[in-house]
Amino acid sequence: MAEKLVLTPEDDGITHINIYSQGKTREGRELSNFDHKPFVHKEFGAFASVEGFYYWLGCQDERLRHAHGYEAKKLGQSLPVVRRWNKEKFESLILEALALKLERYPALAKKLAESTLPLTHYYAKYYDGKLKVTVPPNSDYMLAFFEEWRVQRNPQADCSAMERIAQRKEKTVKDKEAEEAQLGLF
Repeated sequence: MAEKLVLTPEDDGITHINIYSQGKTREGRELSNFDHKPFVHKEFGAFASVEGFYYWLGCQDERLRHAHGYEAKKLGQSLPVVRRWNKEKFESLILEALALKLERYPALAKKLAESTLPLTHYYAKYYDGKLKVTVPPNSDYMLAFFEEWRVQRNPQADCSAMERIAQRKEKTVKDKEAEEAQLGLF
């Protein structure tokens, strides 16, 4: 069982690598979907960032091809969804984009392959002087991709994030089953 990793921005780069646009490590920031790392998808063409591609898949607005960073997210969230994908297909397309990004940027791929710290993805914000850390559950598949990619190249890397993801999935399934059992009582 994976040891519980305490996530704080102060420990980013020391006990873990936070894959986040505002993370402390360059590697974490560059692995973020927000980072300006242009790539070409074999079916859909050129994009300035994975974040732009993420939103383009649903909105198909050409401006998203050139967008990166928070601007890509802001633009994507402001546009109507014109194409819906089933979850598995959507996630597989995002993982293709991540693989293309690593392929296109060998220095980043090398840094990831050589890293050994656990990979994470969380947002850390201060509210009224108190740190609030949020782990978004919808990004587990991307985190698992990076860990699987890395461990294939570096078996010594810490891949405990995959264990934490599996535990979260198991808890979600158990919570759903408990909820359905409760609903069945009425």
